[in-house]
Amino acid sequence: MINDSNNTNINGSNSKDVVSKEELINYILSLYNSGKTMLEIAKDIGRSKIFVSKIIHQFFTDEEIKNRQYEKLRGKHKLDFSKYKSSSGIYRVSFVENKRNGNDYWSYQYYEDGRLRRIVSVNLYKLKIIVLEKGLKWIEFTDEASELVLKYKETYDDSSLERYNKTGFFRVTKRKTNTKQGFTWAYSFKENNQLNFVSSVDISKLKSKVLANGWEWVELNEEASKLVEENLKKVQNRS
Repeated sequence: MINDSNNTNINGSNSKDVVSKEELINYILSLYNSGKTMLEIAKDIGRSKIFVSKIIHQFFTDEEIKNRQYEKLRGKHKLDFSKYKSSSGIYRVSFVENKRNGNDYWSYQYYEDGRLRRIVSVNLYKLKIIVLEKGLKWIEFTDEASELVLKYKETYDDSSLERYNKTGFFRVTKRKTNTKQGFTWAYSFKENNQLNFVSSVDISKLKSKVLANGWEWVELNEEASKLVEENLKKVQNRS
């Protein structure tokens, strides 16, 4: 039950618009039935989301609440979300446990030109930034998913947005070597004072190594993506 006084202000202020607890509950339910989210209602009445959630959960089951959230998104975006529901609560996003080395990460998958593409990051908020920068859809199905993204934002370093370099790939450099092409592609970054490093003469193979380790792989422009595709074809022809 809600612990509150018998009379309260709808907007939480000291105005004269005082209503009873029953009227406040009815007002919250009417807003919820009109399609507003718990977060939106909380802002409207000047109360916490927890307060609103406790009231709504007295009248609706968890399944009913979840279905309402999906129905609202389906109507808003006109998409069949039944194909994209996941435990993450975010469109096209899943959490991947990397048993190989313990570097768990978030993965966003989508199709481009008939091919399955993947963007990964250990930071969910950073994944959102990268996805939106590429002009892809990012939809958080539930309030819980939105709150999780915000938690990751607290540990996100904005300076990491400045990641452009001459190669067109995030964390990738060219290193001169005694190979036929005169260089190798190198991917490196520091984490917990430890240097992580992989390299390859083929950019497509480097990409595979990076993704296999659960590290972030970002092609910063169309030229970089095209280079990977062309190299992949060459590698396949050689084998």
